[in-house]
Amino acid sequence: MRDLLSRQLFFDGAMGTMLQNYGMPGNTSSGTQNVERSEIVIDIHKQYLDAGADVLTANTFGVYDYETIALAISHARKAGAKLVAMNIGPTGQLIEPFGDLTYDDCYKTFLQASEAGAKAGADLILIETMMDLNELKASVTAAKTTGLPIIATMSFDQNGKTIMGASPQDMVSLLEPLEVDALGMNCGYGPDLYEALLMDLTTTLPILIQPNAGLPEIVDGNAVYNMSPQAFAQSMAKISTKAKLLGGCCGTTPNHIKEMIAICRQ
Repeated sequence: MRDLLSRQLFFDGAMGTMLQNYGMPGNTSSGTQNVERSEIVIDIHKQYLDAGADVLTANTFGVYDYETIALAISHARKAGAKLVAMNIGPTGQLIEPFGDLTYDDCYKTFLQASEAGAKAGADLILIETMMDLNELKASVTAAKTTGLPIIATMSFDQNGKTIMGASPQDMVSLLEPLEVDALGMNCGYGPDLYEALLMDLTTTLPILIQPNAGLPEIVDGNAVYNMSPQAFAQSMAKISTKAKLLGGCCGTTPNHIKEMIAICRQ
């Protein structure tokens, strides 16, 4: 797996967007989706495989208990995935001194999730959408105990900062000494922002980029993304000159991933 991360590799796109397309509200938890809409989750995974994705991301964002994580990973396997990434996102809480969550409690939460993913047979751990360097450190340190390959990404704004003020190079300075297997950027904005941020990013590690399909509009309480698969693919082709690990985040669909792979595959 670690050797694969040094080559061109395609990840899947959004799960939440696709579930909304099936009529599930955007605020429904991943745990509920895996239990109550398992057949749809599996079908979405199959669509991403049919689009050409090399890696499927289990529907574990915000999930920490073993039973639900194991179920999510089994859904990806049932779809036919050979490589399954266990997905870990932010806790949704602020770590002291900005909030009430202690670093130790944050670490324990990520440790529980990481151990569950490893036990359930994940091939790697994908830590994504992080905004706080302390939370990123806690998640990576916890994930390292499993021995699985780790990819860690953060989400940045148009000023090149996370909402907690970290820059892409701050991320690199933290993650390279922690010896993650790849790092990168995801969510927040479309490909154009990450193409610009990549110009000033210096790292010895493989880079994963998973942008949104542009910026959303809120329609009936749901985020709607209007960047076409063709436009997304053309922008990702520019990114592929520096980042070899490519996928999509919010708003992307199997069609976005299919078009991206068609234009970016070397």
